[in-house]
Amino acid sequence: TISRTDPTAEAVKNMLPPDQSGIAYVMKRYIVEDLASGAANAFAFAVQNPEGVDCVVTNVIVDITTAGGTASSVLDVDVAADATSTGDSIIDGLDLNATGVADRHDDAGTNGGEPLKWDKNGGTNDYITGKILAQNASNLAGKVIIEYVPLS
Repeated sequence: TISRTDPTAEAVKNMLPPDQSGIAYVMKRYIVEDLASGAANAFAFAVQNPEGVDCVVTNVIVDITTAGGTASSVLDVDVAADATSTGDSIIDGLDLNATGVADRHDDAGTNGGEPLKWDKNGGTNDYITGKILAQNASNLAGKVIIEYVPLS
């Protein structure tokens, strides 16, 4: 168990499972970024892998607090080669004109839902992008949370 009165090192030690020979434990990591509003074909976010190792993206969560303002505006999310490339393997066609929380598990769309390899910083596919498609999302506000595990 972990207590608020534990020294930091003790609290961290209690979060990890017991040592086992040949097994390396890593913690999930999270990146939280603001969503940017924009016209169709603009990017609501583009995040480069901050790690020096490849990672697996286990989830992308989109928390829309202010709807985009235009019906038919959608978001596609994928691992990409740079900040201006896109795809839809994580989330495909998320409605940007509705508030709420969405993720790759419950709101994947037709092509989404995959956990993906995210190449290390400077690698071939080291960005995760969210592109606004079909219509403008001029009023869009909220957060994107990228959940990943470093493969080190």
